[in-house]
Amino acid sequence: MRFWGFLASVIPFELAQGLGVTGRFFFKRKATIQYPEVKPVPKDRFRGMFGFSEERCIACHACAKACPIAIIHIQDHFEEVEVEGKKRKKKVLDRYDIDVKRCMFCGLCEEACPTKPVAIWLTSKSYEAAAYERNERLYFDKGRLQSWDGVRPYPGVLTPAQGQLPEAPGGAPAGSAEPKP
Repeated sequence: MRFWGFLASVIPFELAQGLGVTGRFFFKRKATIQYPEVKPVPKDRFRGMFGFSEERCIACHACAKACPIAIIHIQDHFEEVEVEGKKRKKKVLDRYDIDVKRCMFCGLCEEACPTKPVAIWLTSKSYEAAAYERNERLYFDKGRLQSWDGVRPYPGVLTPAQGQLPEAPGGAPAGSAEPKP
């Protein structure tokens, strides 16, 4: 018994075990990518940057109510417009802001939107919206949500102002979106 105890104290078996694990991973293919030059391809269900269409928004506040952390801020007012000789009230969107730095990207705002196609969506595949000043660049108003000022779109992805559709976030033209099986 003393011999095996002495042998275990002289030869560090734990070190050999650790080097064995390191040796196995040394010869495997590396998972690291060179990020700025090679960009990872997001999965189809990836929830990237917001897309917004002011034309589709009816200012119902459903997305703001559905947001669990209250980061969507909406203001609107009523205007009287004359339609076929009759005066009617129309809701006009004044402010639509999203505080992206606090967003969980849960998609509840998209699910709550009653319009078809939805006015707000999170399936754009674009994820490069980094900023040095988070209070300044990560607060998106309705203009920036459509133009993506300061956001680098994923290659091949259109901005909402260029015609990105909620059902075709990759920038495919309307009607050419592939149906999902």
